[in-house]
Parts: sequence; C-alpha cells; structure tokens
Amino acid sequence: MKAIYYLYQESNGKNIRIEEGQEVTIGRAFDNTVSVDDASVSRHHAAIRWKKGMMYLTDMNSTNGTWVNGEKLTDNYFYELNYLDEVKIGNIGFKILDEESVISKNFNAARMPGKTMVIDAEKIKRSFNKNDFEKND
Repeated sequence: MKAIYYLYQESNGKNIRIEEGQEVTIGRAFDNTVSVDDASVSRHHAAIRWKKGMMYLTDMNSTNGTWVNGEKLTDNYFYELNYLDEVKIGNIGFKILDEESVISKNFNAARMPGKTMVIDAEKIKRSFNKNDFEKND
C-alpha cells in the first residue's frame, strides 16, 4: 500500500495530497504542482521527492530559503519529512499531515445545518449577575 501524506497550507487551509512516488514542486510559477501567489516564494522554490518509501524536501536554490521545523535547508540537500513537520517556504507555512489527521480535521470542522448546540443552563445562570433582574425604583 502506498504511503499518503498531505501538505497543509496554513494560509488558506488547503490540503495537497501527496502519494508515495509523486514528485511535488512548489513555487510561484504556474507549472508547479503547488503554485503559491506570494512574492517571498521563488518561481521554482522547493520540491518533494520520494526515495525508498521516504519523503524528502529540497530547496531548489530559492532566494529566501526553505525551512523545516525552524532549520534552514541548504541548497540541494534532501531533508526527510515526517508527520507534523512544519515547513516554511518564503513566508508561507505548511504542515505535513497524514490521511487520518486530515479526515479527522475535516469531520470536526464540518458544519451541521439544522442542529442546535446544547449548552449548560446552570453555566448561563451563573454568568448573569442577580442584580440584572432586580427592578429599579
């Protein structure tokens, strides 16, 4: 079974699916797999590649660099990516998620139209000051 991860783009909430063996390029140019409209991102900024079932990120000689968990990558160095790694490409933040995390996040974020939220009446009572209900003479 192929490994599946997601590149979660924090600025817009998008999840980009990455399957084992798939090369993903990230940059400002439209020919990238992930095209980012931000001046801090180079036209061809970074790439994700697979080797022996592991996912690697490399900076493609970008102007502003690529960062993983606060550490700047050196050009053309392949950094092994893992679940929950935080990636910064220019000013744009990404997080590496697994399929279970994405499904859970999407389920929890889904709205349920027509449903009423149940609240604790005692908490509401305590939040009012008893003087709020006294008549002023």
